[in-house]
Amino acid sequence: MNEPIHPQSFRNGEIHDWYRLVLGYSDHLVADIIDEFKLTPGTAVLDPFCGSGTTVVECKKRGVNCSAIDANPASWFAARVKTNWRLIPSKITAAADRVCGMFPIMRSSRGALSLDPTYLYLEESGMLRRGWISKARLWDILAIKASVLNLHYSSAYKNVLLLAAMNELVHTASNVRFGPELYCTAQSRHVNVLKHFRGRVQHMAEDLAIARASSTSFTSIVLGDSRALSRSWLGVPRGGFDAVICSPPYPAEHDYTRNSRLELAFLEHVTDLESLRAIKKTMVRSHTKGIYTTDKDSEQVRENGRIARLAERIEAKAQSRSHGFARLYGRVTTEYFGGMKRHLRSLRPLLKRRARCAYIVGDQASYFQTRISTAQILSEIAEQAGYEVEEIRVWRRRLVSTTQRHLTENVLLLRNK
Repeated sequence: MNEPIHPQSFRNGEIHDWYRLVLGYSDHLVADIIDEFKLTPGTAVLDPFCGSGTTVVECKKRGVNCSAIDANPASWFAARVKTNWRLIPSKITAAADRVCGMFPIMRSSRGALSLDPTYLYLEESGMLRRGWISKARLWDILAIKASVLNLHYSSAYKNVLLLAAMNELVHTASNVRFGPELYCTAQSRHVNVLKHFRGRVQHMAEDLAIARASSTSFTSIVLGDSRALSRSWLGVPRGGFDAVICSPPYPAEHDYTRNSRLELAFLEHVTDLESLRAIKKTMVRSHTKGIYTTDKDSEQVRENGRIARLAERIEAKAQSRSHGFARLYGRVTTEYFGGMKRHLRSLRPLLKRRARCAYIVGDQASYFQTRISTAQILSEIAEQAGYEVEEIRVWRRRLVSTTQRHLTENVLLLRNK
């Protein structure tokens, strides 16, 4: 008899573990939904909040066409690399050998490395001072990065190596850990970053040798805002998508750009406060550090009494709190559900009639222990946007340590009318 699988563990990490997000979901959940929806080779799936690409990779393994979108450039980069299976594995390992050969020279060029935009941002933002990573380990990563960029290989091969280096930056070189929020530990010593990098590339090449022969499906990964989906920038198959499988953000204090800040700095998408703010503005509002005075998504749900009452309860509790972020909790709630309504409305024209949708979302109690029944509220919004609600199915229950109460994560199943 098979042992039960943990809800967030991977049944088959091949390709998936090239890069993962701590708040992501598992391959077996996606596989089960693909089976339930009876998706076969030639059908088309959309993941409008793709993260590190679990849905699109699993679809590709099954021969199912998949398009995906994410607003975070680090996730978008990772998902694109993980779905390019045309590369030659032996050429990837040969490129890694060249990187290892160049590494000592690059590592000794402190002057050049100190001008790298990644180093400048980590120093100027105070992340080095606060212990996110030591200078010694950062020099190692930047030397690998410089060696990769100096290769005479196409960008597709360089990107595989950069993804491997990005993974080592977070999980080997840095002092950050996730539980699920990011925190810093004591500095790691005696870490051979180059050795770990070379081992990871070898593992990736071995995965690719298996995967490249197993699928001929179409994939497309787009960097964009899923609240404003459009045929003009998203490749939509003839007749529309057969299904949606995704996990959007939840209304809580999970700052996705903080959890991926090292990656965003490494890829030079975040070099200052303004570039960080530009990324946050393309995301569904789900935390207080991503709220701006110009935000107006809450207008989409102004007539929804349930959301209004929920925000009022949260705001009433915030009156006794002195710190400013607490007073934004109510607004985050309305902006979140308004943004999700925008998303659902813009999605419908891209779907086939009777297309099925699976949204993996969690209930929350982050705001003064006020329960937010995310799936239930989204189901009401979806009905208003023209969908039929099939079911809210419990995926898993998790214990909240502060209250010792359980909250559920659910699969919200919808059907396009």
